[in-house]
Parts: sequence; structure tokens; C-alpha cells
Amino acid sequence: MVKVEACISGDRPDQAMVNAREAYEGGADTIELCASMEDDGLTPSVQSIAAARTAFSRKGLMVMIRPRAGNFVYSETEYQKMEANIASAAAEGADGVVFGAIDEKGLIDEEGLERVVQRCRSVGVLTTFHRAFDVLKDRLEGLEVLIDFGVDRLLTSGVTWGLPGGALEGVDALKTLVAKVDGRIEIVVGGSVGPGNATEIVSSLGRYSGPLSLHAYSGVQEIGETSRSKVKALIEAANLQERER
Repeated sequence: MVKVEACISGDRPDQAMVNAREAYEGGADTIELCASMEDDGLTPSVQSIAAARTAFSRKGLMVMIRPRAGNFVYSETEYQKMEANIASAAAEGADGVVFGAIDEKGLIDEEGLERVVQRCRSVGVLTTFHRAFDVLKDRLEGLEVLIDFGVDRLLTSGVTWGLPGGALEGVDALKTLVAKVDGRIEIVVGGSVGPGNATEIVSSLGRYSGPLSLHAYSGVQEIGETSRSKVKALIEAANLQERER
């Protein structure tokens, strides 16, 4: 079964609670809680994390850890802030965090990656490397780095960061990635994913026995907020091929 992750806005605790509840009632397997989606997602407040935890009562609360907008090259001070944010998220009940770490050369910052992964392990939360992966010059090489460091999940569109197009346009790259992964890390496919293209995306990836999720933001929204009916529709579309076998 293909899992579904709803990316939800949580600029305020009340917004986080409503959106998390909609995702929960819609049947989302996981949610990614973010603030400032106009900046592609930043770290939410502890109050918003607590509110989302209350509304999303099953496992699967993933919290964005991103200290600022812009690139994914971080300073020592920013890494310290990220480590503190990870501890705070865990204390509020997060099941995992979502982050990225890139160096000036367009490679994974292995020292920063190790710090974040170790901090996550120390507080018992899962790790998702976000679409900073799509910035990498050599994504297949980067994939092996993430696996070697024990990252649990990888969010990618298959399209180079900053270029037009979403997961549907990145399907060829995603197929190559999935074949390389061979079940060693959960692949979370995101980028303009919605009920209207989920079936085609999953079908295009072919038979894959490893853990796979579809990640959607606007594709599961109505009037700018998460919609349980859209989440349900995405789950149905993502698993249509499986039901027809």
C-alpha cells in the first residue's frame, strides 16, 4: 500500500490543530507540520506542534526543522538552533523531523547531517531529508550518503530544485532513484502531487516493494487549508492500481 503524507500549515496553534484534524480524519498516514509555507516551510512553534499532536493522535507527526528561508547551507549557530528545535519537537510528541543539510559545493554536509541524525536518535525521532536533496549535483551519490548515515526517509520530486515541474515531470528520475534504493530508505514523493495525478505517478514508478509515500500540500487543500475529503481522494488515487490487481 502507498502511504499518504499531508503537509500542513501551522503558523498558529489553532490552524495547526484544524489542519492536523482534517488530515487525521481523512486517513493520512503522516503529516508534515510547517510554519511559513510562503517560504517553503520553516520550523513551527512548540505551541503549534503541541496542537497538532493533540489533533493527530496516531503516530506520524513529522515536524519541519528549518531555521530560516533561503538555501540549506547552515552555520554553526543555525545547527545549534536546529538541534534545540529537534529536542523541543520531541518533547511535544513529534514522531519525526524533516530537515536538509547542504554545503557550499552542492553536496550533502556530512558533518551537519551526522549532528542532526545523532540528535534525532538521542531523542527517539525519525529522520526525513527534505527536498534539499533536489539541490544536489549528484543525487544518486547523495542517496548513498543518506543511507550510510541511517536517514529513515527521503522527500524528493525528481526535479531539480528551482526548476518548473513536479513529481509527474520527475518520474523518470524517480524511477532511477527507486531502483537504486531497493527498499533501503523510505521514498516520499512530493511536488505538485494530488488526487488528479497520484495514480499516474504511482503507476509510472512500476512495481516497488519498498516503503513508498506520496506527499501533498496544495493537492489536499480547499480554500487554502487541509481538507479531509481531498486527503481521502489522494489515498484512493494512490492505491487505485493496487485495488485493481
